[in-house]
Amino acid sequence: MCGQYFDGKVPAYAGHVTDFDAGLEDALKITLATVEEQMENLQFSVALSAIWKLVGQTNKYIDDTQPWVLAKDEAKKEALSSVIGQLVNTIRAVAIMIQPFFTSTPKKMFTQLGVTQAEDQAWDSIRDLSANKGQWTVQKGEPIFPRLDLKEEVAYIKSQMRGASDTKPNGNKESKSKAKKNAEAPAQINLDDFQKIDLRVAEVLQVDKVKGADKLLKLQLDLGYEKRQVVSGIAEYYKPEELVGLKIIVIANLKPVKLRGELSQGMLLAGDANGTLKVATVSGPLPNGTKIR
Repeated sequence: MCGQYFDGKVPAYAGHVTDFDAGLEDALKITLATVEEQMENLQFSVALSAIWKLVGQTNKYIDDTQPWVLAKDEAKKEALSSVIGQLVNTIRAVAIMIQPFFTSTPKKMFTQLGVTQAEDQAWDSIRDLSANKGQWTVQKGEPIFPRLDLKEEVAYIKSQMRGASDTKPNGNKESKSKAKKNAEAPAQINLDDFQKIDLRVAEVLQVDKVKGADKLLKLQLDLGYEKRQVVSGIAEYYKPEELVGLKIIVIANLKPVKLRGELSQGMLLAGDANGTLKVATVSGPLPNGTKIR
């Protein structure tokens, strides 16, 4: 729509031009707060679900404002301009928030949105609704999230329903338990997927609390070949001094993100044992930076 109505040049968001603008603004603020909180708590799937909910709210904003109707009335040019501006800005925010979860998708989104400057891709810029100063120009590209073929999907669902109806439940507790266990099992990955993850041994040199975030700790790590900072939501399980000197396992090739203004250059591994989080450590004489295979 931006290409159709504004030759690709992203207009600035004027704010509260339509009755629906404030709703999407609030949705973005709530989503950002939720994502930051859930990432602090290591609840990454919950954070991602909140982002997808915002995508749905953005789609509803399009349905509510109907830009194609606004475009037919020259008197509503300002409203159209503001609506498109808010849409692009919200999609930009989504691209920023999914950076910790996806490697290539955010880059493709930034390219298509014309958001090429690093400061406009930074986490802290999400709150700036006026970040666009006329410097963004959308680029046409292949759909990043292709639409499903409705006929194929309906046919597939019907076939699955027929298959399910052919099998009568026998009330066997063991079968139910097995089905529940299978449903909870994570999706399988192949060896190539696992080999993309760079697991390294890192020694904890220093640990500090993050100002204004009760659940976050800031760890200074020695990976042998370089020193890094990692922010983790483990403050309620560990005192800073308990972590110093430990040799832990970190994901070293995770895209850096900012949490509460602090740069996090990786992720430490931890396990949840009966509601208590335990950081994964190594006991053998492995040098800092050793690759875990």
